[in-house]
Amino acid sequence: MGGHHMELPKVPDYRIYKVEDIPQLMQTQRMLAQHGLKDPWLRNEVWRYPPKTRNPWNVYKEVFFRRIKLGFALAVLTVIGEKTYHHFYPEEHHH
Repeated sequence: MGGHHMELPKVPDYRIYKVEDIPQLMQTQRMLAQHGLKDPWLRNEVWRYPPKTRNPWNVYKEVFFRRIKLGFALAVLTVIGEKTYHHFYPEEHHH
């Protein structure tokens, strides 16, 4: 459609997700096993649990400093836009 070729996102290999790496899912698996049940789709929930090897402070800094450039640029564009608008359309009252 339109001649645009978009690159498809890379799908990660399913074997990298292991229930054994997530204590909460292992507990769920044990509880199901007590009732004689097994959930073959439990592996699909592994992505919801981020790895615990990262320091929370480093994650905060990474997110904050990655987004601060975008926030600053948007603030500058907003001020420039307001100044331009008020230059061409001045307010009627003078107080």
